[in-house]
Amino acid sequence: MIGAAVQGGLSWLLPAFLLEPLGVPLVGALGPLGGTLAFVFIVAFGAFFGGGLLVAYFSPGNTIKEPAIAATVAIGFNQVYALTREGAEINVLGIVIAVVLGYAFALAGAKAGEKLQGETTDKMRERGELGG
Repeated sequence: MIGAAVQGGLSWLLPAFLLEPLGVPLVGALGPLGGTLAFVFIVAFGAFFGGGLLVAYFSPGNTIKEPAIAATVAIGFNQVYALTREGAEINVLGIVIAVVLGYAFALAGAKAGEKLQGETTDKMRERGELGG
């Protein structure tokens, strides 16, 4: 649940902090569709790759599963929140993009966090290299 809070929180905070300095210039340079997609890509990378990396780095043992589960929960909450807003409509392509980007970035971040974490006794114990 902590991982979902980290990834979900980042996916809500990053747009608020990056819209003015990054989102507006991207839309101006790449047009409405290209700029919006580039901004979504950057926010998803920061929220899910960064969140996955943090969760994996601070989790004991095999840390690939936790960020993936956290991303699934965070994406689900974000989609439910987006659909409860006034005038919201179901956009299947938007949901697919959110799921694919979030999950892919979370797994990539988890792998990077696992590498940064290095060898731990929990990992060795899971592989049977340590007793007890």
